[in-house]
Order: sequence, then structure tokens, then C-alpha cells
Amino acid sequence: MNRIGFFFLLLLTITTVKAQKNGTSRPNILVIVADDLGYATTGVYTNGKAKLATPNIDAIAKDGATFTEGYVTASVCGPSRSGLLTGRYQQRFGIYANCDTQKGPGVPASEKIMGTYFHEAGYRTAAIGKWHVGVKNEGQHPIDRGFDKYYGFNSAQTDYFNSPILFDGKTKVTKHKYLTFQFTDEAVNFIEEGKNNKKPFFMYLAYNAVHGPNQAPVDYVAKYTAKGFPKNIATQMAMVDALDEGVGRVLKTLKESGLEENTLVYFLSDNGGLPSWWEGSNAPWRGFKREQWEGGYHVQFLMKWPAKIPKGQVRSEMVYSLDILTTSLAAASIEKPKNIILDGTNLLPIFNSKNKNEVHKSLFWAGSHVPRSEGAFKEKMDEEYSKDDAPATWAVRSGKWKLVQMFEFGAVQLFDLEKDPTESKNVAAENKELVAKMSKEFGVWFKGMKEPIIWKKEYFNDLQKVK
Repeated sequence: MNRIGFFFLLLLTITTVKAQKNGTSRPNILVIVADDLGYATTGVYTNGKAKLATPNIDAIAKDGATFTEGYVTASVCGPSRSGLLTGRYQQRFGIYANCDTQKGPGVPASEKIMGTYFHEAGYRTAAIGKWHVGVKNEGQHPIDRGFDKYYGFNSAQTDYFNSPILFDGKTKVTKHKYLTFQFTDEAVNFIEEGKNNKKPFFMYLAYNAVHGPNQAPVDYVAKYTAKGFPKNIATQMAMVDALDEGVGRVLKTLKESGLEENTLVYFLSDNGGLPSWWEGSNAPWRGFKREQWEGGYHVQFLMKWPAKIPKGQVRSEMVYSLDILTTSLAAASIEKPKNIILDGTNLLPIFNSKNKNEVHKSLFWAGSHVPRSEGAFKEKMDEEYSKDDAPATWAVRSGKWKLVQMFEFGAVQLFDLEKDPTESKNVAAENKELVAKMSKEFGVWFKGMKEPIIWKKEYFNDLQKVK
């Protein structure tokens, strides 16, 4: 090698090392999804006044950014995860309600999801935990959708100690630890196995905690019964405790592997919490999971990337789970597809600004609604329809305004979420022009959405009438 060639190679090596130290090489990406995690179950969203300490989840906020206006696309698991994994409104491919994705349909194999994008870009990929978007039809299994590793189950819920539907790849698992611990082990092993691999990784770590059945290790429950909590509440607290511990172990592994600086981490819940949990666990929002109130889909939403995101930020931008794929593609310098509509926005530019930015002009919801928290309506839910084939509702969030209609309950309702975050005062009568404008906006957005794969066509037809 001549002198010029030697110095060129040396310069290239130095530049590469500098780029890696400065976090400019392709980042690892870790998407952590909790299940049914109430807004007020962690220290982050309660100013440290949560029922129990969650130091590891809180640390993501401390080392990165907390979003106070974070949303998911549905108030129930299956549709919410369908939107998250595709980066598209799930109504574009006919998902409006939950379904048993072991036996029935899920996200069509024709839809491109996160694993495929990153696998094609040369990433090591893993999907660990709850899948719940379908495996029955050809091409739906995680291994067929770009994930090198899959360890999890494909349904709404399963037993934490003895799951009959747990798989490693396509092989059934017969013995496992408490699932929160097992999924953490799988995530840790995946990170450690790639320590000497030059490829970055993408991991979708979807804990089933804290979804039912409410189960936790005896010693974890005992920590809280010893403090005087009833066993049912102590079990719930133990589930959150185990989840936080799992998150902590994964983050510690990143640090010990030298990957922390250049790993983009997200943490969010797939939807709001349940009314059966301890009082105030979904505060301050009205309503719960399966409802079109804020409590159904206004969720915990955290991000950190030490190389790029200044720590300790609290952001008030209105952000969406759909933003995760778009942001991750931008972070990895992967070009957005030209033939697929992605509905998310790249969030990275906002971290360079101290001011509030408009990320989305409006957000939309459309699908089934089960009135879990509205007194007599709970009885109606049990008597008149299945919770997974419930009547239609729709909503639009635009700036401070939220317009919502639950067809079985009557006319549209309008709320000023700045003045009335708990949706207690309907101001539709005083703002008829705004109601008309937002209704039209929904109608334009909904035009061209696909008929339901599951869910009654009559409910879909109701939504088509909104103008």
C-alpha cells in the first residue's frame, strides 16, 4: 500500500470511530410496549407519587423525553398494535376491533411492518412478548415478517406461569419462567448475543404486563401485602414492580454492552388502564381501556437516545404511536417507502427546539367502543353485545379541541381539553361551526378506509355517514 492509500485508510478509520463515538452510526432501536398500563401507575406521570416506585421506567424519562400528550390509535390491544407495527392507521387495512388472532384474522400479510423495514436494512431483528396481530394466514407470523427472532404468544392474554400458547420461533414452549421475567431474559440474551456483531439491532419488546390474568410471583406480592395492601391490589403492584425491574435489566444490559449511547428507546402502553385496578391508576383521564374517552388512548409515552436527545425534556407536543416507525426510519437513515402511506411524523427535529411544535394538526380514532365506566351502560355491554364486536364511535383531536361521538349515546360532544382535560363539560352547542368543521375533517379522513376484516359492517356504515 502506498503512502497516500495508507493515510486515506487511516483517515477513514478515524472518521468512522469518531462517528460511532458521536452516535452518528446507525442506532439500535428498542420499542418497549407495556400492556394496559394505567397513566398514573409510574412515578413519571405522577410526579413521583405513584403507589409504588418505578425507578427504571422513570429513568427513561430522566435520560430522555417525557410526552404529556402521547396517544395510541385505539383504546384496545389488537387495533392499537396493528397501527403501531405498521406505522399506519389500522383502518386503512380494515382493523376496527379486537379479535382472537390465534383463530381469526389479523394484520394482512400484504401490510409491511416494522420488522421487515429493519431486516431489509441489515438490522438484527427480534419480536419478543405479545404479538396479537395474527399468525393464522400465510405470511403473518413474525418470522415471516422480518423478525430473525420471535419469542412470544399470539393472543390477548395468557397465563403468566404456565402459558399453553407460548412459542420460540414456531416451536411451542412447554416450560418457562414468570412471563415478565422470561421476556426480559429473551431480550437480554438477544442484546448480549449481538455484542460482537457489527449489525445494529431492532427489537420490539411487547410485555403482556400488566394485562390480566392478574398474577405475580408470591414473593413480589408479599412485599406489598406486608405493607398492608389487600392481596388483589398487592398483586397489581407486584406486576408493575416486575415490569419495571424487567425494563431496568434490559437498560442495564445496553449500558454494560456499550450500546446505551446509540440506542433509541421508546416506552409506551398499548392503551389505557382498566377500571378494575386501584383507584386513580388511570388518572387524571376520564374512562378506561376500550372507551373513546381520553383514558382509553392517552398513554405514557417516553423516548431516549443519549447521542441525540437532550435529557430531562418534558414535551407537550401531540404525538402518536404511528410516529415511532417514521421516527425510527429517519434515525436509521432508511428511506420512507414511496408506495406506502405512513401516517406518522419524524419526532427527532422537535428535540432541537425549546418551543412547542405542531407535530400533527389532527389525530383520528374510529372503531368499537365498550362503555366500561359509565354506570348503567356496563350492564348494557354485558347484555346486548360482545365486547369485541361493540358499536361504533369516532373522535378527532385538533389542537386543544376533541370532538367525539358514541352512536349509541346520541349526538357529538365537544371538549376543550386545555380547560377541561377530564372531558366533563360538553361545549358542542356553543361551538356549532367548529363541530361542523371537525366532523367534515373526520369524514374526509375516513373516506377510502377499508371495510372491516372483523366487526359488523353496519357499524362501519355508521362511520361512513359522518360528514
